[in-house]
Amino acid sequence: MKELEIKGLNEKIYYDTCDNGLKVFMWVKKNVNTFYGTLSVKYGSIYNDFKIGSKTYNLPKGVAHFLEHVKFNEDKDTTAHDYFFKHGCDTNAFTTFNYTNYQVLGSENAKDNIIHLLDFVQNGYFTKSIVSSEKKIITEEAKMGQDDPYTVMMFKHLDNIFTDLDHKYVITGTPEDIKKITLDDIKLVFNTFYHPENMFLVVTGNFNPYEIMEAVKENQNKKDFGKYKNPERIVKKESRKVRVKEEELNLNVTNRKIKIGLKMPKSIFKGYSDLQIRLYMALILRANFGTTSDFKDELLEKELISSLTYMCDIFDDYVIVMFTIDSDYKDEILKLFNNKISHLNLLEKTFNRIKKANIASLILDYEDVEVVNSLIQSDLLCYDEIITEIKNIYEDIKYEDILKFMKFIDIKEKSILILNPLDK
Repeated sequence: MKELEIKGLNEKIYYDTCDNGLKVFMWVKKNVNTFYGTLSVKYGSIYNDFKIGSKTYNLPKGVAHFLEHVKFNEDKDTTAHDYFFKHGCDTNAFTTFNYTNYQVLGSENAKDNIIHLLDFVQNGYFTKSIVSSEKKIITEEAKMGQDDPYTVMMFKHLDNIFTDLDHKYVITGTPEDIKKITLDDIKLVFNTFYHPENMFLVVTGNFNPYEIMEAVKENQNKKDFGKYKNPERIVKKESRKVRVKEEELNLNVTNRKIKIGLKMPKSIFKGYSDLQIRLYMALILRANFGTTSDFKDELLEKELISSLTYMCDIFDDYVIVMFTIDSDYKDEILKLFNNKISHLNLLEKTFNRIKKANIASLILDYEDVEVVNSLIQSDLLCYDEIITEIKNIYEDIKYEDILKFMKFIDIKEKSILILNPLDK
């Protein structure tokens, strides 16, 4: 077993790889009473179209989420929930665009519970009756999503931003999508993507890492997964333009909401890595729209808004920035906002303050078992490695670097979604 030093933070992560390709990462925190294990499968809702060699497969939307649900059935009479409940643990799972994550959180018997996490996720028990009964449950979940204004708002905005990328589709699939899912689809996905080479295990908290690693290797050596098929996701060609420039909807929301999405091809940030794009954009957005920004303070002081949030991420070859604003003053806000994003700025003293705050946050993050687990997952999913120099990277960012980067930001492609309360 090897160790990764998180430089400047006095932290280390143990890691190793099983003979079958399963990667294991562990961070130990002795002054806590809990352990948190997550098993991530690099298969999410955008993997409906893929190929193995020259053969292509096209599956109904929602298969990844559907598989997450049925995976908890260990046999006809037992679920993973039954096992973990008896052992005093909480278990859960979620599906995103890019991956499916299975979790166990407990305070004792870390080794046994981590091994059971592996066993139930890697267990290929599926039947027609389970698929049939689960369809009813997931269909109801999908219908609830269609009735939830915040889910509708999120995916309607993505649908307006993207022309073809599968990120525009709701992760659960629609009720119509769910009807199309078959037992054969579930088995195909499980046998293709649920291979140790396409998974990684992260354990954080209070436990013996050597004991866990030995048990994991012993467990994996007993199982035969066959050769990994190396499936390749088929990525649709995406237009540089947003699909819909502006749209208004009436939904069951309390206050009017204004969503603004900026769409930028990653190629305009030539010479910048995905990590740099994320870090630099985060600094710029925080300075211009964050809690202590002059712009947000002014809008709140004038009572033009009640909230303003933002997020930035990379979706395949596109950098997407999304703002959500609660305001009854649509026209005024859009005018002020358009002016602000056309004149982004960053004072050097603000840059230095935010940089110091971000570095301080890095240190505080390593006090929380679940946060550290999430950070490790994020690094592995976004960069296929743990960024051990993150503190040094932050410290090495220069004010001039941000000013130079800011010149590449392109706001021409913008999609606006207005959500009006039904009673207005």
